[in-house]
Amino acid sequence: MSPEPVGSLADQIIAEMRPFMAHQRHKWAAQCQAYGLSMTHFQVLAILAAEGPTPMNRLADELGVGDSNLTGIIGRLEERGVVARVHDAADRRMVRAQLTSAGVDMLRRVEDTRLGHMRHLVESLTAHEQRTLLNGLKTLTTAQERVHAPHIHPGPPPSPSDKELLPA
Repeated sequence: MSPEPVGSLADQIIAEMRPFMAHQRHKWAAQCQAYGLSMTHFQVLAILAAEGPTPMNRLADELGVGDSNLTGIIGRLEERGVVARVHDAADRRMVRAQLTSAGVDMLRRVEDTRLGHMRHLVESLTAHEQRTLLNGLKTLTTAQERVHAPHIHPGPPPSPSDKELLPA
């Protein structure tokens, strides 16, 4: 007989997810290590893939590291040929980090391997379990979009008076 559920339904769901997430985190760290990436290096590549060429100071802020620390991180990724520093065309003092084609390829290979592991796990489920999981994940994705939408599109569009302050 299983123990009585404890806590709210949300607490019970999170408790069920914890072992899965811990296992995936461990597998992900091992996967990054297999490609010679630290988790920080992977995070840099992921940010650059999502945001494109990114000013170094903003990248440092997103990673929570100092500028000098980021310089070393980017230097090591540059040595591997997966990141390049480029000067902004409009302001040559602004330096941006961007993925190289080798960086894009490395991310693709890491992601392909990770998705292969997930496919193996999902294919071990029965058809009914797969449908149930799919429906649950669709619901969770909808909730994520609803909760994080304000962070994706911060603030309302500029008012007419704000537009006067914007350069034409």
